[in-house]
Amino acid sequence: MKIIQIDGVKGLITAIFVCACAFAGFVISPGFVAMSLWNKYLAETYMFPTLSIFQGVLLWGIVVITYLIVSKNGFALSFKNTPELSEEELNSIIKSAKLNAKRRMMNRIVTQKDKVDLSVRTKDMISGEDKETSLVSTPANFANTKSNSSTEEDSVSKIK
Repeated sequence: MKIIQIDGVKGLITAIFVCACAFAGFVISPGFVAMSLWNKYLAETYMFPTLSIFQGVLLWGIVVITYLIVSKNGFALSFKNTPELSEEELNSIIKSAKLNAKRRMMNRIVTQKDKVDLSVRTKDMISGEDKETSLVSTPANFANTKSNSSTEEDSVSKIK
């Protein structure tokens, strides 16, 4: 059993586009050729009535069906039924599809949250309110601390 998954409006539009292209390529275009050949040779030479595009498509269908009936090989494509899935296999496929859908939803939520956090952080950085870096301590400079402690001792000794 083959499953085709169409995801959202974009997938639906893509599926419709593919079907329309296949219909145009395999039905309308050969029908147009059949109509053109009929109108050019039979309508002008033997004064047959001219055909419209719809009648050309019908003529193309007649030609294809006649070929399939007359040919010995038959139709080149074969359709086979796949073995039926048991209830357990079908349930496991449905459960995994639901789980994948939930994972996809959570990933979207997380990525949207990350985008929001980044925009808030850049807004804070631009406004000069970088709260996260204000909590980061810097390493102590020992040269300055010794001189500061000695100046404090000097000032304390002067007070005494």
